Amino acid sequence: MRSVSWLVLVAVFSAVSCGNISAPEVVASDKSSVQKKVVLAGPVFQFPTANRELLNDGGETNFFTATNPERPWTSGAFGCVRNSGTRLHEGIDIKCLKRDDDGEPIDPVMASRSGKVVHINRNISASNYGKYVVLIHELGDLPIYTLYAHLRSVDEALNVDDLVNAGTPLGLLGRTSNTGEGISRERAHLHFEIGVQVNTKFNQWFDRWYKDGNNFHGDWNGMNLLGLDAAEILKRANAGPFDILKHLKSESVLCRLIIFREDFDWLKRFPQLVDDDDPESEEMIQAWEVDLNFNGIPVRMVPVRIEVRSGGSKYRIQQVDEKVLKKHPCSGLVFRKGQQWVFTGKGQRAMDLLLYR
Repeated sequence: MRSVSWLVLVAVFSAVSCGNISAPEVVASDKSSVQKKVVLAGPVFQFPTANRELLNDGGETNFFTATNPERPWTSGAFGCVRNSGTRLHEGIDIKCLKRDDDGEPIDPVMASRSGKVVHINRNISASNYGKYVVLIHELGDLPIYTLYAHLRSVDEALNVDDLVNAGTPLGLLGRTSNTGEGISRERAHLHFEIGVQVNTKFNQWFDRWYKDGNNFHGDWNGMNLLGLDAAEILKRANAGPFDILKHLKSESVLCRLIIFREDFDWLKRFPQLVDDDDPESEEMIQAWEVDLNFNGIPVRMVPVRIEVRSGGSKYRIQQVDEKVLKKHPCSGLVFRKGQQWVFTGKGQRAMDLLLYR
């Protein structure tokens, strides 16, 4: 919304960062269909469509869209659910409830939480997400994104930098994608993500790694987005008070590593994840001990103030939880080389992006 300051919205966010708490309305003069007022009330995250079957016992089959009729509903859930568990699905695929006379979906897709529009892709050929929208939200000062993909259409009045309410229409559920096989009419769904952005300088990083590549989506390219389990978050947020910081800290840790650097972009944007026993210490920080979940999200960071030898490395894996690795075979970040754990090519690229500055 053009007439309400983003800073005003953030100030209201800070008062209602978790739980089912009502907040004052901030009324705008803009009469467009995009927004008429900004309201923070209800669950931390609302369902992005009218499909709420996830909250019913055994409702998963009516909530998730499987990859094909022979597959179980779990193939439309989050995590290692594709290609026999070896391929990660970053979001969840939500079934449509309504169709037109041609069998095409007509379910409205709505903002899951009040926030700011940071990216809109209306060009189907530019992404396997097809037409999609990305919003950014502040939850307890944590920048959390939501993504709405495969849209049939995006609301014409919606623009980047608009502020939107929870429940504001963003477009219609669909099946757009630039993949060769496409998405069948029967499988039309909303691909929905809740997650974090890795680095605010993704554009520059991409140009260095992919000199001949095209990045049509700036810092909101899917390569720069790491998903959380949106279904689990929706269930918890709609059951009562929900704290996204506690949720992040409760993520299972795949590996612990030491980063031989005093600071990096993630530290500045997620300082709440720092676990410092002596924050008043005047000793210089020499490195950081960092815990990653299976998807590569840093969920805990501890400053190291004693001198450590890097041996010329930017980082080093200290330990890996093999039970977590076995549970999440699609992670693809680490492998054992002799007696040591090392990052795979995918893991090295992920670390390079995390530490890029």
